[in-house]
Amino acid sequence: MKRKQAIALSIIETLAEKTEGTGLPSGHMYAALMGLVGLSEFQGIIAGLEHVGLVNVSGHYVTATPKARAMLAQKAAAAS
Repeated sequence: MKRKQAIALSIIETLAEKTEGTGLPSGHMYAALMGLVGLSEFQGIIAGLEHVGLVNVSGHYVTATPKARAMLAQKAAAAS
């Protein structure tokens, strides 16, 4: 798995599993990841996730979509 893909997956997992649907402010997410990615790269990852329907961005809040949750559930079932 490439670095950007791993970061994108960790974002989706965090949003889907840890926030219980409330989402997180994008600035807080970037602050947690800024040692790994630059701002434009982070914004690109979020834009890509939004484009494929895995996250919703409203204002500065990012939330996982039902599609993202289903993807993670399928991944967990395959790992079992």
